[in-house]
Amino acid sequence: MSKLEQLIQQVRSELGTDFVTTEVVGTDGLSIINSSVIPEEDGVAASARFAMVMKLASKVSEKLKLGAVIDNLVTTDSVFILTRNLGDGSYFWGLAVNHEATLGTVRVVMNEYADQIWDAIPR
Repeated sequence: MSKLEQLIQQVRSELGTDFVTTEVVGTDGLSIINSSVIPEEDGVAASARFAMVMKLASKVSEKLKLGAVIDNLVTTDSVFILTRNLGDGSYFWGLAVNHEATLGTVRVVMNEYADQIWDAIPR
């Protein structure tokens, strides 16, 4: 098991039953790792779409002079999806949790693991 896989497993473990899915994706929309409790999830389509979301969020923030995007929250009727840029911004990390999750806890977990995940990405 690679270091990246180990880190993703640790994140899943920390979030427990609140965890739904996670992916690390390049700005090209290609996923380098994913993990999900949803067996029929189409990770390829989700990765590409969320790459567009992250690019748009950064572009809007830049044009409005609001500062750098730290994370982006999408709320659906079944999950919270938190995405954040990693390292130099060439990759982002998306994490979906159920509505029982505490978003503050999810952000703390992402803050704890973001640099480690960035360091574990093969470049």
